[in-house]
Parts: sequence; structure tokens; C-alpha cells
Amino acid sequence: MVTNNLPSFLRLHVAEEPATPTPPSLTNDTFGSIASAFEVATGWSLDRDSEGLDANSNSHYPLLVKPASTLHTDSTGASAIDFDRAAQLAGAVSDLFGKLGGLQAAIWRREAELAIGVPVSPKREDEEHLAIRLEAMLRNGAEAIGCSAAGLYMLDDTTTELKLRACWGLPQEQFLQPARPLESAFAELEALIGHAVVLEDVSLLPHWKTPEPFPAAVCLPVASPTDPLGTIWFFADAVRDFTDQQVHLAEIIAGSIAAELQREVLLGECRASKQADRQIIHAMQWQHDHLPNIKPLLDDWDVSGWLAADDELAGGFYDWFVPPDGSLALALGTSEGLRVESALSAGALQANVRAHAEYPHDARQMISRANGTIWNSSAGGHTASLFYCKAIPDSGELEFSMAGDIRAILVRQSGVELIEASSLPLGVEPELNPELTRLQMSEGDVLLVLKTSSERPSLQLEISRQLRLHNTATADELLRLVRSLDPQADLAVVLRHR
Repeated sequence: MVTNNLPSFLRLHVAEEPATPTPPSLTNDTFGSIASAFEVATGWSLDRDSEGLDANSNSHYPLLVKPASTLHTDSTGASAIDFDRAAQLAGAVSDLFGKLGGLQAAIWRREAELAIGVPVSPKREDEEHLAIRLEAMLRNGAEAIGCSAAGLYMLDDTTTELKLRACWGLPQEQFLQPARPLESAFAELEALIGHAVVLEDVSLLPHWKTPEPFPAAVCLPVASPTDPLGTIWFFADAVRDFTDQQVHLAEIIAGSIAAELQREVLLGECRASKQADRQIIHAMQWQHDHLPNIKPLLDDWDVSGWLAADDELAGGFYDWFVPPDGSLALALGTSEGLRVESALSAGALQANVRAHAEYPHDARQMISRANGTIWNSSAGGHTASLFYCKAIPDSGELEFSMAGDIRAILVRQSGVELIEASSLPLGVEPELNPELTRLQMSEGDVLLVLKTSSERPSLQLEISRQLRLHNTATADELLRLVRSLDPQADLAVVLRHR
């Protein structure tokens, strides 16, 4: 014989998981009206097939055709229809009920999904502080179950200590008490694994170590769906018992407090997220403000640029300007890394190029100087790609140099040349010696500089062929053509000699 050694003055309420509910099914009234109309119309009775009916499925709704208790005839004296026709009609009704049941189940699930789509409303200006709201909830819960005090004890970040964070009916000096170690708080340990600990006479169980000296108490867990947050204690002034209804009510209060704490966390995250979004929007606007929007007033050269990231921070830039030597400088650069990191690095690279352009240089010297600046100004791990060229007005002379993952296509009357960087990206080594290319551009020749994630070699050939076929188009028109051929392009610049 097994005896129960659990004392009557200690009870543990185990929080049982609720049974999984089944989707809603068609009501008896709906089926009853259909079955009645079927019997009147056919002379046969319609009933559910209880053996073939799946309680968890609404798509399978088997029906049985049985002889009616009373044979129905219409006004002309016609008898009931034959069984095969009645069974065929019953099959159609069964399919209709199955589709209707599936629709009801889908709506049932969708409505629940829409319930979590309600945004967390920000705090109202007149809303009371969290401390006041928690104290009111503790007071309401304690008074509802006949207790004289209540305390909320929260776990620290390492889940090793419990500290009083809110209370009602306790001296305010209790907030000054140090945190209690969790390893010796046996009642809290029992509560945090999902049990409601009911101490009807604390003096008989001193080893449970209640945090306050009261004759009777109830300890319940406060937890989110994934993590324990702490415990809540309800204290009574005298030895007493607690009914199951009172314990369940205390569990509801504990759940409400957990929801209130989670709401505060969500509000804080929402405010931080909105602030970050506003900063991202300002950064995007800053990026677009620093892109060139006025073409240089040069009769011999036509230029156009495009940046794909219109709704997010871009990790690259394009730029053109006229340095002190009177040439047309064209730059296109990208930076590796996460979104914000690459955007900041790209902005620094653009400023880097502009600063170095104030001193006499050729295209290769620009690449080397930009690499030296990145190498000396970062702790390592920051790499970038850069294309830089200088076009001489009235002569058609062009020189360019490039480093990293940038491609160029030179379309000339004599043919097409695919160009890739021959040196490492910027920031990999302290010194770079990129290749310098000088050439003479003729009327209609086009230089396309491109940063794309596409790896198809045939795409570059198709772009080259289309650029050669449309060599009389403007730079803007050629750029739109490239965008239509390569949707994965992130950055592109077209320079055309006219």
C-alpha cells in the first residue's frame, strides 16, 4: 500500500497544459435543416457517418442515405426518387459540407492570427507609472483572495537572485533589502517549474523560507511564454486554507502582471525601433543628397548614374565632379559589411575621394591614396572597391584605374572590351599598385561601370551587344537599358563621348 506523505497544510497546484482545441465544425442546426430539406425533396433520410467522420478534419464530411421514416410524396403523387440518385445528391451535399467546414476552420485560424496583428499602443501622457499599476494589480489580487499583502519578486539577468520590485501591504523599507539567492528559495524554485505553492501554515514548513513573516502564503510563478520572470507572493495574517478557485484567481493575477511587464518591454522596443527607423530614413536622405544631380556642362561628355537602393541604406556611391585641373572626374565605389556599416564606409570613401581630388593626381594615384587612407584609418577588416577615371574635355582622352569587385564594359566602334579590376580591394594591403589605362574615346564610344550580384557571363555579353546597337542614345537612355537587362545591378554609371 502506498501512503500519501504530503501534509495537508502544503499543496502544490500543477499548471496543466490545456487540451488542443479542434477547429469549429458545422452546427447541428445547419445540418438539421439540410437533412430535413433533403428528406422532403428525395424521400430519403440523410444522416452523418459517425464511423468515417474525422473530428479533426473539416474537409471530410461523410453522409449516409437511409430510408425515411415516412414516405414523402409531392402533390402529383410521385414517390421518392431512386436510391442511386439520392446517393449522388448526398455525395454532392457531403462535398459542399466539407468545403464549408474547411472554410470555417480557415477563418477560425485567420481571425486568431489577425488578433496578434494589433499594434502595441504607445503610452498615453496621462497613463500612470508602471509602479502604480503593479501595486494596484497586487492589491486587487490580494483582496480578491482574502490576503493582506502581496509582493512581486523578479529574477536578475543571471537568474540567480530574486529582488522585490513591487508590493502592496508591505513596508516600503523592504525595497532596501538585498536580493535573495534563488538556490535557497525552495518555494520559488518549486513555483518556477510551474507549480503554485500553497502554504496554509508557514510555521509547520520553515524550510520553505517565505520572504516575509506571515502565517500563511501562496507563491505563484510569473513567466512569459518562453522565460521565467520571477514569482508573486500573497500573504495572509492568519493560518488559513485557500480554495482551488482562489488559487486559480491568483494564477490569473500572476498572468496579468506578466502580460503588463511584457507590454512595457514591447513599448520600449517599439520606441527604440521607431527611433532607429527615423535615423535610417535621415541617413538615406543624406546619401541621396550627396549624389550628384546636375550633369557637368561639357559638350564632349555625357554622364548618368544610378543607385538601386531607393528605400534602404546603400553600401555604395557614384560621383562626378571637376577637379582643379579642369578634367571630368568620375568615381564609383562600394563597401563590404552589414547595411549600416557598409553605408558609413561608403560615405567615408566618397569623402576620401573628394579630398584627394584637390591635389594633382592621375587615376592610379587616386586608387593608391584611397587605399592608404582606409588602411591607416581602420582597425582592419574593412574593404572597399573603387573605380576612378578622368576624362579630358575637347580631346576625348580618358584614363581610369580600379580595384576590387567592380566591372566595366568599354563599347567602341572597333569592338567591345570587358574590364575587371586587376588588384585587390582597398584596405587589404597597405600599398596597392593598380593598373592605369589610357585610351582615346571616339564619338559614340561608351564606358559602363557596374556593380552587380549577377554572375552570368552571358549577361555582360548581352549588355555589350545592346549598348553597341544603341550607341546613338543618350547616357540616361543607355542607363535605363542596362537596368532593364540586369535587375540585380546595385550601382551603375554610364560615360559616353559625344
